[in-house]
Amino acid sequence: RSGLTETRRALQALRASPLEELGLALAVRTLAESTAQRGQLALEFSGDALPEKLSANQEQQIYRIAQEALANVLKHAAARTLRVQLGSVDGQTRLTVTDDGQGIDSNANGANGHYGLQGMRERAALIGAILAIESSPGQGTTVRLTV
Repeated sequence: RSGLTETRRALQALRASPLEELGLALAVRTLAESTAQRGQLALEFSGDALPEKLSANQEQQIYRIAQEALANVLKHAAARTLRVQLGSVDGQTRLTVTDDGQGIDSNANGANGHYGLQGMRERAALIGAILAIESSPGQGTTVRLTV
């Protein structure tokens, strides 16, 4: 019984607690606001009603991808503005994170010791989502997830 209790506790800890407490839209908004505040970035956030058909796993992966994309903006972009959009487009859930920073190599696969982009790709694949990363030097980066 003790082992089962510990296993359940460990599995619960894997699910992001903000999702449990706030729901996906508010959790992503809170994450974006926190990132903008820490990085002294101007934030533009827009969130629409999300379809109720998202599974707990889909919500978890969307949240974790948002978390990684925002962490990348903070750590690497040297941006001034951050734009986050979360909503439903043509029956699909779409998350878009855009910055006006220095841009990245969107084909990076961890060769430089950074695995964030690869992790986002893997999380998207887990839920059958499409992840597009658009960037060019000095022009910022856009991460777009479509579920």
